[in-house]
Amino acid sequence: MNLIFLDIDMTIWDETLRIPESTKDAIRLARLMGNKVFINTGRSRSNTMYKALDELGMDGVVAACGCHVEIGGEILYQKLLTWDQVQTSLKVLHDEHMPLVLEGSKNCFFDPEDFPDDPFAKTLWESLGDRAKKLNTVTCDDPINKFSADITDETDYDLVCEKLDDFLYEINHNNIVVEFVPKGHSKATGMEFVRKYYDIPAENIYAVGDGMNDMEMIKAAAHGIAMGQGNPELLMASDYVTDSIYEDGIYKAFKYYGLI
Repeated sequence: MNLIFLDIDMTIWDETLRIPESTKDAIRLARLMGNKVFINTGRSRSNTMYKALDELGMDGVVAACGCHVEIGGEILYQKLLTWDQVQTSLKVLHDEHMPLVLEGSKNCFFDPEDFPDDPFAKTLWESLGDRAKKLNTVTCDDPINKFSADITDETDYDLVCEKLDDFLYEINHNNIVVEFVPKGHSKATGMEFVRKYYDIPAENIYAVGDGMNDMEMIKAAAHGIAMGQGNPELLMASDYVTDSIYEDGIYKAFKYYGLI
């Protein structure tokens, strides 16, 4: 048995949330051959609850850059920010003019009007439905794993990183969007949790991604696979570069490695 970990955005589905039929076939065939297939995403669990993803029949979900691990519908691991950490983060980002999305396992908290130049915020608000909450409604009882924020012209980014360095690290996406993740967690640590759960040899681990928050996962996997349209740095770090999401990249990668 092998364990296969797939990023979501631009790996499983494209920018229009379309999942290629070849990807659906690849996942179905890989599981029929006895492999376990997992989502491994930077999205929080609340932002993976979509019919199109559910219909893939995955064996589990690693969400929020390793802060949430779920197998067969059961939550086996959760890393949550403390309420003090949430409040500290909110103050620092407010002072440095960084609109943010608090990402939790049940809900996401943000104000879409804070993102006037970011159409993704409006799309996110609409797609989350009841799982989208206004930022001022978050309480100490809400499970928050991580958060993402936009860098603006008024942001002192180095100062933000310095003030949050005690408990967070940053994944910077082209100096536009930043993911803030609890230290000691990544897609790689979530992947390792699942590996130990199944007691699978490290050489039986496959991971596929396209972006910078996939870097640890790609490097840690015995077989790190980059999507053809992915970040150039990720392509260089991978063991194998498949075709793009528009050219049946997942299916071709699975075929190349004999997973289907």
